[in-house]
This record gives sequence, C-alpha cells and structure tokens, in this order.
Amino acid sequence: MTMADKLAKYVEYVKRKFPQIQVTNVGFNLTDGNHSDVVIINDEHIFKFAKYDWTACYLANQCKITSFVSEYIDTRLPKMELIEDSAVKCDFIKGAPLTRDQILKLSIGDQNHIARQIGSFLRQLHAVPLKAAKFYKIGDAQVDITKENVLSEIRDIKRKIYPYCDSLSQKTIDENLEVVLSDKNFLKYTPAVIHANPNPAAFIFDKETKKLNGVIGFGFSGIGDPAYDLGVILECYGEVFLKRVAKYYGDMSNLISRARFYAYFNGLMWAKRTADMITTRDFSKFRFYQCAKDCMPVGSPW
Repeated sequence: MTMADKLAKYVEYVKRKFPQIQVTNVGFNLTDGNHSDVVIINDEHIFKFAKYDWTACYLANQCKITSFVSEYIDTRLPKMELIEDSAVKCDFIKGAPLTRDQILKLSIGDQNHIARQIGSFLRQLHAVPLKAAKFYKIGDAQVDITKENVLSEIRDIKRKIYPYCDSLSQKTIDENLEVVLSDKNFLKYTPAVIHANPNPAAFIFDKETKKLNGVIGFGFSGIGDPAYDLGVILECYGEVFLKRVAKYYGDMSNLISRARFYAYFNGLMWAKRTADMITTRDFSKFRFYQCAKDCMPVGSPW
C-alpha cells in the first residue's frame, strides 16, 4: 500500500467514525513514528493509527497515562480517546518539537523559562503517588532497565558493536560501562511514574510565545526510574541545560550518575540495533538521531 493509499484509508476512517467533523484540511506524518501513523484534521484533531498489531498497546497506554497523570500536572497534556485498539483521537496542541538548537537561539531568560517548564513537569510527574498509580493499574514503563537486562545488553553490545570499533572506542565503552559491572547497587532506584521518552518530539514548543504548549508521547510511560527521564533530557539537550532544569526540578544528586549512564547506554543501544541491521541487511527502521554532546563522563561529580 502506498502512502497516498494509506492516507486515503485513514481519512475515510475518520469521516466514517466522526461524520460531525467537516474535513477541510489534512496533514499527516507517516514516517517519523516507529509505532503509529499520525493524521491531523483541520489543525484541530489528531488521529493516531497503530502501524502494527503489536504497537497498539502503546496507544492504549498513552490514553491511560495522560488521563491519570493530568490530575497531578499543570502542564497541558493531550486529551485522548481510545476509539478502538489500533486507533486514538486526541486534541491538537499547536507547536513544533523543541530542539536543542531552538533552545540555544533563545535569550537566557527564555531558556530559563523553558527549563522551568520542563523541570516543573518532571518534578510533578515523578511525584505522582505510586499508590494511586497502582490503583489505576499503571504498569511498568516500557524501558527494561533492570540490572539483569542491562548486563545482558552489555554482553550483546560488546559482541555486536566491538567488531566495528577501534581499540580506543572499545576502551571508552568499557570505562563508561564499568560502573554497572563493579557496583551491584548502581541501578537500584526508588520507583516513580516516568515519561520514559521525553525527547524533543515530546515537548511542543510555540515559536511565537517561546514557551511550551504541552507535552505528548506517553506511549512508553509507566512506573520506572526517574533518572531515566533525566538521562533522555541529558542525551537530547546536554548537561548545561539539565543543570538549569535542576533548579526547578529539585535535587538531582542521587539521580545524576544513573542519568548519565542511561544517556550513554541509549547511544550504545542505537549502535547495537544498527549492527543488527547490518547483519540482517534490513534498514527499513534505520534512523539518524541528533543528540547533545556536552554530557560529562559517567561518574563525574555533579
């Protein structure tokens, strides 16, 4: 099925399910998402369709999480409606993904305001009562960061990536992974409700007001290590910006080492997936990702 055929199918679905919506303008994104296709109707309604049967669970999770945490968070979240297992309707939040370059182009005052918005969002999210989350049947975040899985991934990383690395690269990887291998308690954490993927696409930025209009992308969200969210911020925006976020988030001293590890580890996981693609010669899901580079080495003082 061509993209044009797929889009026509989606628009027909919307018209059939929501005849009250007069479709006058259609936008779409059928390439960026790994798990769902996005159709925008009249710059007012967003419809998400699962790309595969196995990705429908992420749509359901977004609906559940946003409905639950919105009670505890001041930041605007999308109002989502699960139409059926593989389709979701939500309101359109005006803006564009918040890239690191956009932040750097802002005045210091505007940069601090963005940091305040992100820090406040994460602080409130991580403070959501776990008892309430479990009562609402919020599950674990869709990022497996148990020590057993991380150690297994490290073995795979060395087996699959090292053949493509020179000796210096191998030494650098070893040094940054050593903390997990030498400290049995390194990955222990106090669980919290986390976003699990607060990358630039999750923060909707309004270029006119120079503020965040909302936060989206809760497909992986659930109960997990709050340091993981900080690690994604660190990976995408850098440590200098994370320190600004910390002013509004609160004390990160007990989280920063794991955050740095996750930021580094996520890059290795991308490299491992690329190595798998080389082996299988299937590059259909290959993507380049632009991330920040001012991350301090794992283990550096905060």
